Amino acid sequence: MTPRPHNNGSRDLDQLHRAEITVAMNWVIRTCQEIIRDHCHKTFWVPTGTSTGTTPTTDHLINSARTDVLNRLRHQIDGAETIISIAEHERAKRQLCH
Repeated sequence: MTPRPHNNGSRDLDQLHRAEITVAMNWVIRTCQEIIRDHCHKTFWVPTGTSTGTTPTTDHLINSARTDVLNRLRHQIDGAETIISIAEHERAKRQLCH
């Protein structure tokens, strides 16, 4: 997170929030792109370690789904949600003071 401006007004804080939210969402999008690049073939998910013509086990699919896609996305989404929640909290706090 970027340090908060002191006595610079609500316009600066709004600009800071917009920048932080944009950066966080860019990381979510980049993570999606990396997952697609690393684990997809013609828009279909290809689990890590799957050989052509083989059928992965259910355990392998579960592990690969979490490792390849879900955990990576969850990490970025949770971070973006935290940044958005902080911005919402700071905006609500500022509105109560005015």
